[in-house]
Amino acid sequence: MGWLYHLNAGITHGLEGFLETAVPMIAGLAEVIGLFIIVTSLIKATYHYVRATFFHDHHDFHHEMSSGLTTALEFLMSAEIAKTFLLQNLESVVPLAATFALRAMMSLMLHWEMQGGHRSGRKKAENDTETEKND
Repeated sequence: MGWLYHLNAGITHGLEGFLETAVPMIAGLAEVIGLFIIVTSLIKATYHYVRATFFHDHHDFHHEMSSGLTTALEFLMSAEIAKTFLLQNLESVVPLAATFALRAMMSLMLHWEMQGGHRSGRKKAENDTETEKND
């Protein structure tokens, strides 16, 4: 029966070592992807904003930026979840949980804004179409 204990201890030690090396790389990769999505959506939204402002182009740059930020926040939250595998004590859970909660709240607010803005834009388009039919 002692060999089973040693086998279990060896497997546990191997898995802990694997998690200690793999989780920071996975979390870092998720954070880099989230940052890349933020920068990319910022550049695209700025481009469409300039076109809409100066050239009267009709593109929903608000939706473009909001969807990019929502996607980026999902990647950042996945990195936070991955970091929970390495927590050793309860004191380190509180800052991580607070960061996760803030990112989740921002994601929900952005999703809510996208739905509300998209719905009002659709209603405006429907009203414009009805006005054109009546003319």
